[in-house]
Amino acid sequence: MKEYKWLKNILEQETEPISDKQKAIIRAAVELFSEKGYAATSTREIANRAGVAEGTIFKQYPTKKDLMLWITGRIIRTALLPLISSGISELLEKPYSSREEFLAAFLQNRIDLMQEGIPLLKIIFQEMPFQPEIRAMMIKQVKKIPFGAIVEKLRTIETSNSPMGSAPPDTNFTEEELIQILMTNIVGFFILRNIIIPELFPKSRLKKDAATLARFINKGISGGNY
Repeated sequence: MKEYKWLKNILEQETEPISDKQKAIIRAAVELFSEKGYAATSTREIANRAGVAEGTIFKQYPTKKDLMLWITGRIIRTALLPLISSGISELLEKPYSSREEFLAAFLQNRIDLMQEGIPLLKIIFQEMPFQPEIRAMMIKQVKKIPFGAIVEKLRTIETSNSPMGSAPPDTNFTEEELIQILMTNIVGFFILRNIIIPELFPKSRLKKDAATLARFINKGISGGNY
């Protein structure tokens, strides 16, 4: 399995050391959960791929669900949100000639970061509908993302069709609505391309498609024509 930065992060947290056998179990579980799904994966398969006895898994994790929740919890706490939030302040500080330019830069940057952890994100998004523990962890962490600063940037950047020096057109969207628009579009864009039907979306078009989505969002929140 490719050593994704996200997987490396969850295996090398100094505050909670993990033994070599644990690392092998976690890598094997991530591979199999991502390939086959949690329900279709047995602890025996995980043990075989990790090169350990099945009983070794149960010494660390009493049940397969405990193992899955440990992995997803560790991903969410130490990889998902920290990496998604990283670099946002730098993006916000840069000058942009239009709202669309900022949205394109923001989308491309976030999507590039998420690409690093596709197998791990696949496990989370596959199991979240069925595991309230994962939903609770995600809700807690998502609230920490500085959406308010992102929305403020959107409100203050001059739009591409505004005359130089004029204020951007007002929108009828509240901050909460703008956050929902961004989350729905970004997460939906990523999940469709990388988890649900990746065959329909060539990787070579990622940058172009992100720019198209940025234009779509910008026109929608600005009330412009497509």
